[in-house]
Amino acid sequence: MPELDLVALDPEMTPDLARVEVSHQIMSAAADCLIVDTFPRGLAGELVNVVPAFSGLKVLVQRDLNPRYAATYKLNAFIANSYDLVVVPGDTTQDSLGPFTHSVTTAPWLIRSRHEMPDRDCARRLLGLHDEKPCIVACAAGNPEELAWYGAAVSRLLECAPQCHVRLIAPVRPDECPHDCWVGYWPAMDLYAAADVVIGGAGYNTIYESVACGVPLVARAWPRKYDRQRLRACRAAAQARIRIVDEPDQAAAAALESCGPGPRPGLPRFQNGALEAVATIRRMIATDPQS
Repeated sequence: MPELDLVALDPEMTPDLARVEVSHQIMSAAADCLIVDTFPRGLAGELVNVVPAFSGLKVLVQRDLNPRYAATYKLNAFIANSYDLVVVPGDTTQDSLGPFTHSVTTAPWLIRSRHEMPDRDCARRLLGLHDEKPCIVACAAGNPEELAWYGAAVSRLLECAPQCHVRLIAPVRPDECPHDCWVGYWPAMDLYAAADVVIGGAGYNTIYESVACGVPLVARAWPRKYDRQRLRACRAAAQARIRIVDEPDQAAAAALESCGPGPRPGLPRFQNGALEAVATIRRMIATDPQS
């Protein structure tokens, strides 16, 4: 199956020229399958004419979107008329998109499958832990301006939880986080086996990675233009150990309350829905007469 090459667009290119370039790259690739994640029309409407004209299998990865956005651009009609398959990666609601007759729901998509995960001892070494004290891990995976919130949560934990190790996983160290607490590591999911509690946002990855690893999550639902983090956190909290907070002090207090005595049990078995999605798409390509 041909794959598209990565193309770096000129940073000074206008939106109109960028749309033309995107269309050219997709249509000239002669690929068997076009997979569009989240935005059926593209972020800037660049796929409105491309998707209906594409001759191969057309797949949409359906994620939760703001209902106002979906209604404004009549996304339900566009998806129903333009895509051959809609894959739901374990995270959606019915108040914005769907249901579609040609949709398949999988388990959540994860960056690691169970057999790829480090065990607890390995994860604790990666975090620089050399004893069995509980560990609270903050994962600052959001926007740069949100780093200060995580730094404040770490600072508060260091004041009130001397019985715990505290680590912050982030690409940049916030001022309030000491150097010995900062871990510049990716993907954070590798380290969750060592965590007794995770403090993080309520984005797709953080929610479903913590659920898969069976680690309690203290979630700060950040405002996003399209992604409804608070709604996701509330839905997940009905089935998993998730506490929703707003302030750094609340996060520190909730993390301490969620930190149970003794080592946390080992990683549970979990299913990576990404593998199921790939298998489904491959089966459809194999049976598509146009491929």
